[in-house]
Amino acid sequence: MQLLLRANGQQAAITMESAGDQVLVVGEHRYKPVQIARKVRRYATQMWGSEIGSEILSERLTFEALDGGRPSGPWTDSGSFSPRSGSFVSLGRWDEDSTVGIALHELAHEMHLRRGGYDFSDGVLREAVSLLAEREAGLMRSFEREPYHTASHLIAQLSELPAFGNQSFVKRWNELMDLTNDAALADLVNFYLDKSERLGFDRWLKRFTDNLELRDALLSKLAVTSLRYSLELRRQLIGNVVRCGAEITPDQIVRVLDSVVTLDRRYPNDDLGRIIDFCFAPHARRKRRLFAFG
Repeated sequence: MQLLLRANGQQAAITMESAGDQVLVVGEHRYKPVQIARKVRRYATQMWGSEIGSEILSERLTFEALDGGRPSGPWTDSGSFSPRSGSFVSLGRWDEDSTVGIALHELAHEMHLRRGGYDFSDGVLREAVSLLAEREAGLMRSFEREPYHTASHLIAQLSELPAFGNQSFVKRWNELMDLTNDAALADLVNFYLDKSERLGFDRWLKRFTDNLELRDALLSKLAVTSLRYSLELRRQLIGNVVRCGAEITPDQIVRVLDSVVTLDRRYPNDDLGRIIDFCFAPHARRKRRLFAFG
């Protein structure tokens, strides 16, 4: 890992792992370059094992200390990744531990690229895999700007679900490596929500149809509908689907989901939970009545 020092129009580079006890002050923060390098290497090895070759850390990860300390601009103050030149992490914005998390974020882009999925993934999925990685170092961020907002939203939900969050990092990482877009990530949240809380959706789907293509189509529709839903709204949506009567058809389910989306857009200030219940109400399985004979 290299550290570029830039000041007064000049630049110097040092190898971080041989920096000894040197302390670097950038802006409001103090850093020990050798300590940052050791933490990054330890985390990266724990997370990716032999996949992260020594050349990635030595040649594809660079830290920068800019003249004046903290960089200007809200989106140039953390890190960046380029498939051509690798990862860059700027000092001055975060403390030492959080800076390690930023480095892992950028390294995750590198590892995603080397797995072959980076070029075929949308922006949400690219950021989601990196946000998953930085969480391993304890850095948990939320964003207002896309695609970071949706990515952080979905990763936070996945991490909250025991069936996903309790797995090793390797298993969680591999799950995301099989995906390419935001809808697939939303589908993964729905899957682990059902698995964690035993909502019965998987059993309902298998009873509903043996047609695997139809199952996939319904799962995709549910994922797109619930893409930006909270876990609470996902529970409600899936619960309503499971309560549908046996006579409901696939076309009717699609129409109901479309109605939920349409009414939510038309009445953005209305309670979405009530909209979901309203749209599913005509198809809810009726409770059995007990008759007394006397």
